[in-house]
Amino acid sequence: MKKKMKFQHNLNIIMIFSDKMYSKKIATILILSFLILGAKAQQMLTLNEALKIALANNYAIQLAKNDAEIAKNSNYAGAAGMLPIIAATASQDNVVNNTAQKFLNGSENNKDAAKSNQLNAGVELGWTIFDGLKMFATKNKLNQLQDIGELRMRLQIEQNFSRIMRAYFDISQNKKLLNAYKQSVKISNERLQQANDKYTVGKVSKTEVLKAQVDLNTDKSALMKQQNLLQNAKINLNQLLARDLMTDFEVEENILVNQELKLLELQSKAQSQNTNLLIVKKNLQINSFVINEIKAERMPSVQLKTGYNINRQASEAGFLQSSQTNGYHYGAALSLNVFNGFSTDRRLQNAKLNLKSTDFVLKDSLSKLDLAVQQNYNTYTLALQLLQFETENVTVAKTNFELANEQYKVGVITAIELRDAQLNYLLSQTRLSAAQFDAKIAETELLRLSADIFKVLTN
Repeated sequence: MKKKMKFQHNLNIIMIFSDKMYSKKIATILILSFLILGAKAQQMLTLNEALKIALANNYAIQLAKNDAEIAKNSNYAGAAGMLPIIAATASQDNVVNNTAQKFLNGSENNKDAAKSNQLNAGVELGWTIFDGLKMFATKNKLNQLQDIGELRMRLQIEQNFSRIMRAYFDISQNKKLLNAYKQSVKISNERLQQANDKYTVGKVSKTEVLKAQVDLNTDKSALMKQQNLLQNAKINLNQLLARDLMTDFEVEENILVNQELKLLELQSKAQSQNTNLLIVKKNLQINSFVINEIKAERMPSVQLKTGYNINRQASEAGFLQSSQTNGYHYGAALSLNVFNGFSTDRRLQNAKLNLKSTDFVLKDSLSKLDLAVQQNYNTYTLALQLLQFETENVTVAKTNFELANEQYKVGVITAIELRDAQLNYLLSQTRLSAAQFDAKIAETELLRLSADIFKVLTN
């Protein structure tokens, strides 16, 4: 028993010793595990995935899909008046009367609470077989309205794709700036340590240490503001994707700019397939069909009619005890609007004016579209030039800072000169990020104007 107790005591000592030896390792493993889990929580969201999520979830896109479906459902032959109309009616009338009748021959017929009933039922069919071809003009108009519904859905998708791409690139830009500010904080922290070391050995005054501390605090403040901008940019994209605003994710930082866009090709595509322009052209066709509808009202209308009716009645008083008739009828009707107070003429004149106005809208839309393509292409080409220039400038600014940092360490330059080199490096990174963002936004807008924005969505 004593041996067993001693063994247990020794085992406890070994376990306590082992816990002390491996506690740091266990803590390290736990910390790494939490870091790995945190990294997994921030899943990578590609631009293609973001666009697909928007197609499925974005509220504006879903609303546009519903509107397009309504326009499709409203386009059928019956809405244009091409199909016959069948109506069935039935009525039952029951009456209770007190009857007092006296005939010429002197006889009388008196009855209290005499019941009588009458049943009427029938089925009628009417079919307009000719209305001056108005029904065909109406059907063509409905076809155009359905096309407009689909085009408006496409327009809504294009606009939301443009917003989502802008939001995505904004996150990418803010992430790059965040890294630049982190690097700046690291540089300022190293400078503070160097200033403290020099102050300790009496090479610099306390003022230089304080100046380094102020610059470090300035960079930390800028870093915190940039972190807030990045978080808000992510919230903005989450809202466009119609998902939880606090969903965290990472984006692709290396966004390549298509540098092969050609002005003439963009202008040609815009004029032939721009969605807004296609809607205006559809409205022009609709106004033409409206004119045909009004003109058809001057023509005669021919309608075929047929039906079946049944009438049955019964009475407990009166001359007729019961009666029943049933049978069918058929025929045709011709109608012609001879005069309606010049209403048709006025409506026709207004319809022609609407057609003329739509033609003006089309020409104005073409002009504005050409202007938008030209201006965005100018922005695009300038952004490409700035992108190349700022890429080279970042390399120069980095080399200049590294050289200044080495010179500061050996006391060749002052802390102010080092800070200037550091800020120049940071500003060059900021300008490069802005040039990349501007180039990508201009490219996106050109793709939207030319209706090529769907090409960014891959399978």
